[in-house]
Amino acid sequence: MGLINLKTDLKSLRYLKDRIGGGDSGQPYVQAAIPDDISPYIGTTDYLNRGGINVVRDSELDVLRLGKMFTDTKSPNGIFFTSKQELLSRTAVRTQTSGVLNEGIYTPLSTLAQAGVVAFGGHLNKQGVNPFANTGAYANNDALYGVKVKPTQPINENRLAELLRGSYLGTSINYDNQSFILNNGSANVITYSGGPGAVLGVGTTNIRYSKTSQTPLSKAPKSSNHTSTADSVGTNDWTYSAELTETEPSQVTQNGYASPKIQDFRQKLRATLRSQDKNLAEQSGATPNSLDYNTKNIDLRTNQGQPGQRAGKSYVSYTKGVTNLEGNSFYGLGALDGVPGSFKKGLDVINSVSIYRSETSSTDAQLDDLVDFRIAVIDNDSPTFKTFLHFRALLGPVQDSYNATWNPFNYLGRGEQFYTYNGFTRQMSLSWTVAAQSKEELIPMYKKLNYLASTLTPDYSGNGFMRGNLVQLTIGGYVYEQPGFITGLTYDIQEDTPWEIGINDTDGAVDNSVRQLPHIIRVTGFSFTPIQKFLPRKQQLSFYGDDETGLVTTEANQGYISLENKNGSLYQDLPYTIPPPTTTEEIQTITNEIDAYTGPDWVWGS
Repeated sequence: MGLINLKTDLKSLRYLKDRIGGGDSGQPYVQAAIPDDISPYIGTTDYLNRGGINVVRDSELDVLRLGKMFTDTKSPNGIFFTSKQELLSRTAVRTQTSGVLNEGIYTPLSTLAQAGVVAFGGHLNKQGVNPFANTGAYANNDALYGVKVKPTQPINENRLAELLRGSYLGTSINYDNQSFILNNGSANVITYSGGPGAVLGVGTTNIRYSKTSQTPLSKAPKSSNHTSTADSVGTNDWTYSAELTETEPSQVTQNGYASPKIQDFRQKLRATLRSQDKNLAEQSGATPNSLDYNTKNIDLRTNQGQPGQRAGKSYVSYTKGVTNLEGNSFYGLGALDGVPGSFKKGLDVINSVSIYRSETSSTDAQLDDLVDFRIAVIDNDSPTFKTFLHFRALLGPVQDSYNATWNPFNYLGRGEQFYTYNGFTRQMSLSWTVAAQSKEELIPMYKKLNYLASTLTPDYSGNGFMRGNLVQLTIGGYVYEQPGFITGLTYDIQEDTPWEIGINDTDGAVDNSVRQLPHIIRVTGFSFTPIQKFLPRKQQLSFYGDDETGLVTTEANQGYISLENKNGSLYQDLPYTIPPPTTTEEIQTITNEIDAYTGPDWVWGS
């Protein structure tokens, strides 16, 4: 039986008297009778306006409902909501554009106005007396930080410049009726009312000096021939920067700001620790030793360049590429030790270096990478010479496949198969990425890729006979100058790769120094068949003792995994040497043990 047929008719229930004791809360704020037909209230497809064709009616109800909440004298909800917004504004960070409250005053008008326009995609300001104030990119509104604080702002109006003066020891400075206390003589740089450090908005926020350094910002002249004087502090003749780099102490960018110095925070931290704490920190690995950041960081050590480092560099002319402040090439020409000629350097030196011919790979430090990666194409007419291609080791998967062939056969009357060993094959595959970080690298990079692709085509002798091309592959110490031949490769251009469009930045005409090419190429499907420099066989090992038992003493040169570099191999195809002991007891003990196995034909290592 439906409810409508019960003696208690729910449609006849009234609002009011909804509190204990019969009081009236005045809610819900918007009251309506239960309709006989609910079809007008069913949601309509959202195809033009948010909420369908009822959007105007719904927005009006929202504004009415919120308005009653803010003006409700029976409930504190509206007052509490407004108070929370003011408190959140006070606990925000104070900037040079803050007013009475750090983020601005909140009024219920902002919420009511937003409720009226949200269905139409409107977005108004929550903070501020005027929710309709323009805050766009071109707004002329002094409450916006980007409008108030500009690069052209006089130094005596800039808060950071005032900190540099260092003469406000515990005194108050004022920006637009905002009081800031400078405490350069104590642990705090600035103290202001409210902010994140104020609990529930009560109290102050302190911006403290760094614990490791209280050195103020240094002065840097806009030009290298500017003379420093005490009177120049606070004038427009100076800009302010962090400490200059040691590698480029005189380089200042066009806007006057020098590059920040690279520092090893772990060295500074270790210097402040007491001896006991220092030992504990080093033992735990919390402050490990490392190469010096200034001279041995990864960019400097491997010549990758620093795309984000702009000290002394100009990126104004795209056609010219990266230049110095005078408009000349920032990188200039480079040369390799032991290799005749020169090449035009780009940001990444390994990408920039051109193809060269030599008997051995250049040992120039400019070609150092975290992992050495190069391909040398052997000259068919003069095999002692090779053509070298150096690539940055942005390696993908490397696969090294070993395969043995066993031939099956059956004896008459036997059901199972028997096998005889037939042979061995090895196949390697790898992939890597080649990416141009600067304009100067693009064409040398593609010339190397083009030459690499050409090694899969025939090389013709002077008599017209077709010959294949042998190469030597080096991937760190895994394979080192490993002879073999390439059977396939693929150049993969991804859809998210940026392209060089080959136009200049003056009139949009063709830039003849480049071509329309992808900046990034993935070399995939690189298939390489090694030709071993030794007789492929099971590695020959020697052991302690006449009966060939015990630990390994020597290893033959079957180094499928090379363990090799320019200084030689780690395989011990030499008489085994014993590390020298340090005490008389150790000497006698080891001597007796070795004599029992090997006799007198052994020596102490150095």
